[in-house]
Amino acid sequence: MKIYILATLLAGFLAVPISAKEKPFYDSKSNIVCITGNYNLLAYGNKYRKVEVEIPASCSAYSGKQLCKILNDQKIGKQILDYLFCYNGTSLSEERLKDLALQNVLKSDDERAAIGVISKDDILKEDYLPILENNYIFLVSTVGGKKIWNAYKVEIDKDVLEQVFNCWDDMSKYNQISVPVSLVASDKAKMTYDVDTQEYVLKNKTKRKMSVKVPAFAIRGQVTGRNPFATNIGHVNGLKSCDKVTIYRTKEKNGKMYSSKVSTTRACNVNDSTANLYTFAGGQASYKKGDVAVYQASSNTSLSITGGYMEHSYDVSLTFDMRLGLSTAGISQYLMVKAGIGAYENSKRLYATNTGDVVKSPLIMNVGLGYGVGFEFAHCVEFMPYVMAQWEGNYFANKYESPNATYNDGIKDYHSSDYGKSVLSNAVRIPIGAKFNVNIFYPVQLVAGAEYAVNINLDNIGDNDDSTLHGDADRFFFKPTGYKRDGLSVFAGLRFNF
Repeated sequence: MKIYILATLLAGFLAVPISAKEKPFYDSKSNIVCITGNYNLLAYGNKYRKVEVEIPASCSAYSGKQLCKILNDQKIGKQILDYLFCYNGTSLSEERLKDLALQNVLKSDDERAAIGVISKDDILKEDYLPILENNYIFLVSTVGGKKIWNAYKVEIDKDVLEQVFNCWDDMSKYNQISVPVSLVASDKAKMTYDVDTQEYVLKNKTKRKMSVKVPAFAIRGQVTGRNPFATNIGHVNGLKSCDKVTIYRTKEKNGKMYSSKVSTTRACNVNDSTANLYTFAGGQASYKKGDVAVYQASSNTSLSITGGYMEHSYDVSLTFDMRLGLSTAGISQYLMVKAGIGAYENSKRLYATNTGDVVKSPLIMNVGLGYGVGFEFAHCVEFMPYVMAQWEGNYFANKYESPNATYNDGIKDYHSSDYGKSVLSNAVRIPIGAKFNVNIFYPVQLVAGAEYAVNINLDNIGDNDDSTLHGDADRFFFKPTGYKRDGLSVFAGLRFNF
């Protein structure tokens, strides 16, 4: 009873942060992100709005934490608030916020009006808060000869907005409002020269890392078509072939908009500002208002854990797959690395080698490289034929060897309690197979397949001396027992995508 109560309490504690976690919202068209600082290094398309607040030039020589202190000391956060409300020292205005809100009347806004969450008349005022909450300072500094990018969040929230409206006609109170700035993330900034703009901009690799460290800078765009499945983000935004792109759809709960994951896709046929997508987990996204394609960091690899059976033997294997390419037809190319361990039935039996040594039933080991081609269909199944080249070893452990064994002229004298040496039998294994990867829920897939393996015994290659015969497993194990070293095997397990 005590254990039950403890488990219930623990489950309750664990459930609290899960239920309290705020669901993300990705708009359909624009990031609604206002940028102060090195705006020109970030700008592409209409993804950011420039906030014209001057940052002291001396800031370019400080580290991220030092810059944060300088920005707060100089009240840059309050200056940004002043800019957004057109503060002129004597009065405030909503004109600039209205203008920014008008630029962000998105497809998601149309959806909100359509489902009755908010009326058209209230859309502009409702968009004030997202604009105010999504203000960032982006600076590139040079520290120790290296360029570093720094992203700062301007802490304007609902409370600050209420303070502004509460002192709309009292500028002395308005001037008391505090708007702190906090460091979100910083990292190395790699630059490249843009021939079109004739300016230095951030490399795509830097943009990709930034989009993960600073969620507001996420690389995202619209779903622009269903046949073929496509999006309006590409190379200029930092997207690459085989990248993971998650599709979200706008939902509403208690009057608040959030994004619900629809499917997980991989990008292919990536051009400057467009890309095709291929679903490999989850449902299909439709071409409708609100569907958003968001880049997600991934290693583009997977790990499969499978159990296999071949007549007379069993094994457990780990297979590491790396996707090398993805075509618009949903055909993936894989580099495969596989390692396995297994045993034969009747594993407690003893066997006598060619020289009379007594050994146990073998332990099977194999490792190798391979190449596979995956064909995805029905948006939930991948058929993957492959071929591999492996080393396989059968390790026969000796039954027992006395620590008191003696030697005469380098030759061991065996007594009744001495059973000889262990044996390692070597072979080249060439399996040709195929498997099905079936979606369960991202990132897990069910794996099932079969392969036919051909083994080339390496022990009987070379001189026919005593040492060669000693390790020839075909002679003392496989032929007498009838056990198979090659042939057809089946396997099943789980695949985890990363």
